[in-house]
Amino acid sequence: MSDLRINGHGSANGGKYDSVNINGSGRIDGDLDCIDLKINGQCNLKGNVNANHMKINGNSSIDGTVESKKMEINGATDIKGSLSAENAEIYGSISIEEDCNAESLKIGGSFKIEGLLNADELELILYGSSQADEIGGSKITIKRKGKYDLFSLKSIIFAFEGGKELITQTIEGDEIYLENTKAKIVRGDSIELGPGCGIDLVEYKNSFKMNDDSAVTEHKKI
Repeated sequence: MSDLRINGHGSANGGKYDSVNINGSGRIDGDLDCIDLKINGQCNLKGNVNANHMKINGNSSIDGTVESKKMEINGATDIKGSLSAENAEIYGSISIEEDCNAESLKIGGSFKIEGLLNADELELILYGSSQADEIGGSKITIKRKGKYDLFSLKSIIFAFEGGKELITQTIEGDEIYLENTKAKIVRGDSIELGPGCGIDLVEYKNSFKMNDDSAVTEHKKI
């Protein structure tokens, strides 16, 4: 297989490649299947994407589904389909119109996921208003702030400005820690609510702790 490179401004057809490098502003028409995909700048991928390793620095839009073993995103990404990854780290903002599935997923910034957000190990660091229809996983950690500098993210999460909270219908997992989360149902083995949570119903098997700055309408051991 050959390599594909776009420097400056250009477009290319999709297909199978070893390495795809886009530096500047690019467009790829059709499905893309490659080993390595690197984008520095802006790119519109008008099709499905399958890549062993994806690294995006800048802004990108993908008109189909995305499958990747390892994904790194620094910037803003819009995915019209679903996202499946073994390991993904996303800093900035991401919107996904369908489900998001990963073995390990870390998001620092803001996100909008219209389907299920599911990962064995899930860490969400909120820097703006975020939402997902449902959230599931083994270990789920949601915090308002982390070690990453807010000012470095400010320019790329402007579209999600608002309260730094997560809104979702249901969260279900084994080990759950939440901050600044609004949900109808939280269900798990061990659940701890930090500050800023508002939950209608908490169902737990082993343990439940709640910060004084959070509110729960009903909680019960199951």
